[in-house]
Amino acid sequence: MGMTLGSHLTPLARSYIEQSDVVFAGLSDNVVEMWLEQMHPDVRSLQSYYAEGKSRVQTYQQWVELMMAEVRIGKKVCGVFYGHPGIFAWSPHEVIRVARAEGFNAHMEPGISAEDCLYADLGIDPGRFGCQHFEASQLLFNERKIDSTGYLVLWQVGLVGDLSLGML
Repeated sequence: MGMTLGSHLTPLARSYIEQSDVVFAGLSDNVVEMWLEQMHPDVRSLQSYYAEGKSRVQTYQQWVELMMAEVRIGKKVCGVFYGHPGIFAWSPHEVIRVARAEGFNAHMEPGISAEDCLYADLGIDPGRFGCQHFEASQLLFNERKIDSTGYLVLWQVGLVGDLSLGML
C-alpha cells in the first residue's frame, strides 16, 4: 500500500488487489479502506479484531487464520497493509509461510516504507555515513552497539519495553 494514499501503490500491487477474490485490509484508516473498495467489491477490514486488553499476537494469529481459511477453499487472497507489508508486520510473513507450507503459492510485493519516506523527507543518504536501524526495545534489552559515526534510526519508540509482541 505504501505510506501515502494511492500515490505509493504500484501498478503490480494494484493488479493483485483488483484480480483477487477477496482483499483483507490490515489498515488503520477507514478512508483507505473506502478507497480500496473502489478497486475491489470484497474488502474485509482486519481492524475489528483488535480489542482492549487482547494480545496483539492473538489478533495477528486470527488474521492469518482468516486469510488462510479463504485460501484453503480455493480463493485468490490479497492482504493489503500500510507501508511495506514485511516491516514490523508479523502476520504477512506468517500467512505466506503457512500458505507455502501447505503447498499454496504465496509471495509479498514490496511497498514504500516509513524508512523510504524518512530518507526523502530528511534529505539524507544512508550511503554517505551508514545507517543503523533498531527496534527500540531490542536496543534497550539486547545492548546493541551504536556506531556514532553513522545515522541511527530507532523504530517503535512508543512501544519501548513492551515485551508482549515477542520481537526480541
